[in-house]
Amino acid sequence: MAKFQLAPGEAMIGKGQMALHQKQFLNTKPFSGNIYVTNQRVCFYISMMGKPEMDLPVSGIKGFSVGRKALFTAVTIHGQTGESYVFTGFPAKKLQDWLRQAGIQEI
Repeated sequence: MAKFQLAPGEAMIGKGQMALHQKQFLNTKPFSGNIYVTNQRVCFYISMMGKPEMDLPVSGIKGFSVGRKALFTAVTIHGQTGESYVFTGFPAKKLQDWLRQAGIQEI
């Protein structure tokens, strides 16, 4: 498993364990892993995988939205090119703060 590495000049804002919900046929399936928010990018590594499932520069993020997925708070990160990533987990409220600190606005 690859370790998350900060780039030169990059500062960690927050990190935590979350689930990324990805479409699998007609349903979505949660994949457990770690999210990292820095002053330059947002990354998500699925547990036991060697490469990031999501690695977006802050400039490549249009914004984030907050909703519900079943009984859980869900944070969706929207990319500039139309992609979206839905996260749930205990640090969902913290993730919103981390994204704001990185200069990403709620939409």
